[in-house]
Amino acid sequence: MILVGQLDSPFLRRVAVTMNHYGIAFERRSLSVFANFADVKNINPLGRVPALVLDDNDVIVDSQMIIDFLDEMVGPGRALTPPAGLERRRVLQRVAMGLGIAEKVVALNIETKRRSSVTIDPAIVGRFQNQISSALKWLEAIAPDPWLAGPAMTQADVTAGAMLTHLVNRQPQLFPEGAYPKLAALRARAEALPIFRASPFMEN
Repeated sequence: MILVGQLDSPFLRRVAVTMNHYGIAFERRSLSVFANFADVKNINPLGRVPALVLDDNDVIVDSQMIIDFLDEMVGPGRALTPPAGLERRRVLQRVAMGLGIAEKVVALNIETKRRSSVTIDPAIVGRFQNQISSALKWLEAIAPDPWLAGPAMTQADVTAGAMLTHLVNRQPQLFPEGAYPKLAALRARAEALPIFRASPFMEN
């Protein structure tokens, strides 16, 4: 299998870390949605990453769809997302919040770093920052110790770990030291794991 995209993407990195955890071998094709847009569109018509090219050349796009496929591969006994019930809802709720924050950070990156300074909309920037901060506060408030959904690591923690490292590297002012101690500890705990170290965040 070939995982398409760069590890500075929190969406691709959550997939890579999940595959590391499951022991699923993969190659990675490091394509940028900006520098290699035409190549990415040849794989995913939306021009987005991640995309997972299977051994039969079928392609799965969107990180949540890829992870659903991986969970099916390994079965409910090993999947990082519980198969049913309240446990599943709790994990997916926290996954959705982590993904939502990641989406807003990416949007903020584009608004503040890809646009001309004269066309940046301060109202949009403020809205994105407010959404990110609000969601971080929610995660901080509900975060138990040591993991987001209980005593065992789940997909919620993989997603949050990838998101938080992206945030710290791209918009560090939104994660000031001491503001989110539980989430900072969660990020440190996740990044210390071999499955995270095997697919480290990379600057472009």
